[in-house]
Amino acid sequence: MNALPPKNLMEQQVDLVRAVLERRSSMARHLTERVVPHLDPDARQVVEETIEFLDEETDIDGNLSYFLDVAIVEVRSGITAGTFEEKVAIPRERLIGGSEAFDIHRRLSPEAEALQVALPPLEELYYAVRKAVNFADAIKMSLRMFDED
Repeated sequence: MNALPPKNLMEQQVDLVRAVLERRSSMARHLTERVVPHLDPDARQVVEETIEFLDEETDIDGNLSYFLDVAIVEVRSGITAGTFEEKVAIPRERLIGGSEAFDIHRRLSPEAEALQVALPPLEELYYAVRKAVNFADAIKMSLRMFDED
């Protein structure tokens, strides 16, 4: 049983912001080193705009989640572009009642593999930002509702 009193709204919001700050502190470097080298030139430019935003802005708001979302889309597109499907014949001794069948195997290019590994920290930051912003919006909306009465 937890003997600590429940956290008030401000303490909850501070915890959410702290989670964002912890993930954000190294994100520009992460994108520069682990994402940008594996993207095509157009996607690279988009992600570099996200890096620039992270370097210049400190706010945690909808703009941050927008830039992160755009970067996530580019990373996912890079993974998709580097994913190839191959038909692999199933050995005849494993077949029942057929003479020929195939499995589909997905193969990733080295760039797509690198992007796939680099994607989770970016998604974690995005979801942490959305959670913090949504919580703050809920508090603001609740306060406005109280003021209307």
